[in-house]
Amino acid sequence: MPPVPVEMLLRGFDALTVLAPHPDDEIFGCFGLIRCAQRLGLRVDVHIVTDGERCFGALPAEEDMVLRAARQQESLQAAALLGYPPPTFWGLGDSQLMEQESLIERALQNHCRADALCVAPWWHDGHPDHEMVAHGLRKVAGAGQSIFYPVWSLTDSARRAQFFAQEGVAVITLAPEERALKQQAAALFQTQFSRDDSAAGAIIRDEFLAEFTTDHEYYLHGH
Repeated sequence: MPPVPVEMLLRGFDALTVLAPHPDDEIFGCFGLIRCAQRLGLRVDVHIVTDGERCFGALPAEEDMVLRAARQQESLQAAALLGYPPPTFWGLGDSQLMEQESLIERALQNHCRADALCVAPWWHDGHPDHEMVAHGLRKVAGAGQSIFYPVWSLTDSARRAQFFAQEGVAVITLAPEERALKQQAAALFQTQFSRDDSAAGAIIRDEFLAEFTTDHEYYLHGH
């Protein structure tokens, strides 16, 4: 079955609620969906579950605070560039969401309104935080109110194949100017492209960024 246009999934909703486990997931995974919602006049609410403060491992308290602030600022800059309201930062523990399941579900119950289509990472995306947010959304929202996006699955051939083997894959094709804007937004997340002013140790390597900023985005629905 060929992928369906994502626009069809937004019909009947007044808002789009984007769930990003870390600052940057909302752009790498959901840029096109956000833009589509904006074109349709839907309210866009972006929620950043953690500050991504452990992307380089546990840091001393002062460095942790600096990295948290930097990562939040990157998501705020992306919101300003795309023209949606500043994200809500939940401040849950990065790489610790498996121990915070009840907090995730409580927050989802508070923020996933009946008039909103909710989108989270795919539940087999390869990062525990991504998968916990997905599992929480599947518990809280019905199949008709939730869809799921791949991020790290796009960089792993086995997970990628597993994702595209699912029924209910929807697609967004970005026009050249939209793809250029996505690349501009992605470039704002500078904390992920280098460590100590060196490309060594970068979280988002060049080949990953290329996968995250192609002219297609994919979403899984109906599960």
